[in-house]
Amino acid sequence: MTEAEANELVAGRFSRMMNATTSPAGVAADPPIVAVATAVFLLAYLAARQSDASPLVQNALLVLVAVPIAVAIVIAIALLGARRRVVTWLAAQPFPIENMNAVLNGLGDCLEVTFKGPPPETPALNAKLDAIHTDCFVADSKEQIVLMKIGVVDDKRNPAASNHRRYRRVMEMVERMLVPLHAEHPIETVRVR
Repeated sequence: MTEAEANELVAGRFSRMMNATTSPAGVAADPPIVAVATAVFLLAYLAARQSDASPLVQNALLVLVAVPIAVAIVIAIALLGARRRVVTWLAAQPFPIENMNAVLNGLGDCLEVTFKGPPPETPALNAKLDAIHTDCFVADSKEQIVLMKIGVVDDKRNPAASNHRRYRRVMEMVERMLVPLHAEHPIETVRVR
């Protein structure tokens, strides 16, 4: 696949969430995490002012109030190249991977793999998937199409962390299982569902 074709497979511009999904550091830029950390330092600062703490302590706490926001801004700027990295990764694969936007937005729980011929047997695929993670498995197999569960459960308290785990799991499934499998059983397309 060419880079131009891979470029067409993802959104023209990544949102903050899409950028954050591509990195484990993206969790630290998640607005609820930043808000909680800022609130903790702000409450400490206000408590120090009420208790007549030394000006040095008050100033140090006031600076700490801005640290989570500054860290989030630095991370957001560092992740601005995420789209280019995703496009480069997609272009390096021997088959197209469609709907990667779903994974980048924290959606999708299956990979729909369409083989050019008959797919491998389900037990053999499950053994390969189990080597990646015990929560990955073949959910359904019909003719040339195999549906594989990604196996990442959404975290209600920290969705950015589960988004990144899902993104990494998809990459592992493709790199460690589907690319080597493609040599023996050619794959036509992979689609996130």
